[in-house]
Amino acid sequence: MLQLSINYHMPGKYHYQLGQQLKALRKRGVLLIGSGNMVHNLSMAGAPGGKRPTMETADEPYGYGWAIEINETFKKLIREKEHKKLTAYQQLGEAAKLAIPTPDHYYPLLYVLGMQENNDQVEIFNDVCLAGSLSMTSVKIG
Repeated sequence: MLQLSINYHMPGKYHYQLGQQLKALRKRGVLLIGSGNMVHNLSMAGAPGGKRPTMETADEPYGYGWAIEINETFKKLIREKEHKKLTAYQQLGEAAKLAIPTPDHYYPLLYVLGMQENNDQVEIFNDVCLAGSLSMTSVKIG
C-alpha cells in the first residue's frame, strides 16, 4: 500500500492529472483506493432541529439542503464523466464551497477519477448524508 501526500496548495486539475499518471499502475493490476469525502464541513455539523450531533444521532441520515444538493450534483457529474467540472469544484456555486471548505478530503476523489477508463462502470454506494454537512457517499470505478 502506498499513501500519497496531498499538495494542499495545488489546484484540483493537478490532482486529477496525478491520477491519470497513476493509471499505469492500475493496468498492472494494482488496486488503487482514494479515501475522503465529497461533502465534508465539520464546522457546520449538526442534527435535526439545529441541535449538536451526539453519539446517538451521529449515524442518523440527515443532510442540510445545500449538502444534499451538491452531493447530487457531484454524483451526476461523476456518472457523466464531467471530470473537468469536478476539478474546478469552486465554480459549482455556494453549495460546493460549503461542502469543501478545505480540499484535503475532496482531492482523493480526483485521483480516482483521473484513473478512470472510458469503458469503466461507475457504482455509487453508501450514499447518505450525516450530521447535516457530511456525505459518506462512495464511488467504485471499474
